[in-house]
Amino acid sequence: MDSKDLTTIKALTPFKECGESDLASILEQASIETFQSGKMIFKRDEEDDLVYWILSGSIDLLDEKFEAKGRKADDEAAQFPIDNNNPHRLTAISTENTRMLIIKRSDIGLSLPGHDISNATEMEEEVDWMSTLLSSPLFEFIPPANIQTLFGKFEEIEYDAGDIVISQGASGDYFYVIQSGRVKVERTSGGKTSLLVKLKAGDNFGQDALISEEPRNATVTMMTKGKMMRLSEPDFESLLMHPVIESVSMDEVKEMIQAGDPKTYILDVRNPKEFEQNKIANAINVPLLLLRKNLKKLKEGAVYITACDGGKRSELAAYTLNEKGFTAYVLK
Repeated sequence: MDSKDLTTIKALTPFKECGESDLASILEQASIETFQSGKMIFKRDEEDDLVYWILSGSIDLLDEKFEAKGRKADDEAAQFPIDNNNPHRLTAISTENTRMLIIKRSDIGLSLPGHDISNATEMEEEVDWMSTLLSSPLFEFIPPANIQTLFGKFEEIEYDAGDIVISQGASGDYFYVIQSGRVKVERTSGGKTSLLVKLKAGDNFGQDALISEEPRNATVTMMTKGKMMRLSEPDFESLLMHPVIESVSMDEVKEMIQAGDPKTYILDVRNPKEFEQNKIANAINVPLLLLRKNLKKLKEGAVYITACDGGKRSELAAYTLNEKGFTAYVLK
């Protein structure tokens, strides 16, 4: 092993914490392999007892939806193991000639008694949460001058695995962005608890209760150790919610429908019974609780006017649609 490789390895986690003798012992069992561009390094759901670090080059990490996240050797996150899970949660493919340090997990454990490299996995999952949030279509609505103020209002909170971030039935107080770690979202009804979704670094949650002013409709629990960036309810409303939600009158809606370009639809988000009792002419009924499940049925490029009974449901529906890249307004 040449001196350049040794210098690179000494900057990696957990080796930067090692003494010379421990590091030498580990590296006796290690290998450095070169992968030509386009080669698979490991595959999602594949089991192995190996831990991987990128020394030079670059790779793509593909999730279950085949969405790729690039990783280069000089990235800050590259100091941590790449997808340090068994079985792997991601597929790694080289995007140029790439050299990887590969060591058996058991060899690291024997050489570093008491050192848990699972912490490195959680840190590897940490994302640039600001860039992730800025990529949301919501930020098309927010004045650039407000963005710096918005991010300055977030505060970082650390959690351990098993910690409850929000509880079903509690009042809404914060909006959250996951900086690192994973959470599960569960809802209890009739004594039965159901898993709704699992969220990862870069995802956000908590806005429903803030917009609707209803109690939390689910419990969010940490699956791993992680960090959250949270924004208080007043700051969320003034800096993120209000710029996103715009209202229009029925007269304006009629003009938009008559113009026909783009196509405009009224989306009534009340429940079916409410809808039948007091229909709005030409409105489509999609109850708020079913809106996210029906997003794929909506037409891209169309304009949606959300309506309810004058309460908060239409505001939450408009926020949700705008967040997903649609154009939506609230009917006054």
